[in-house]
Amino acid sequence: MDEWENYAVPLYKSPVTTDKLSVEKLQEQLNTAKKALTEITSTRQEIYRGGTLVGLEATEDAKIAYDALAAIGGDDE
Repeated sequence: MDEWENYAVPLYKSPVTTDKLSVEKLQEQLNTAKKALTEITSTRQEIYRGGTLVGLEATEDAKIAYDALAAIGGDDE
C-alpha cells in the first residue's frame, strides 16, 4: 500500500459543501465555460474547390465544442 493511501478519504465519506459562495463560484465557472464553448462553435473554415471559395463549414474544434455544450445542457435560469 502506498503511503498516500493511508490519507485517502473514500468519496462517499468526503464532506459535501454547498454553501452559497461555493455554488456561486461554480456557477460563474460554468457560465464562463459555456461562453467560451459558444464562441468556439461559431468558428468556420473556408472550403475551396478548384481554387474557388465555395463556402464555410464548422471547424473540428467547433464540432467538439458543440458536443460539449450539448452534454452540459441548456441554461437553467
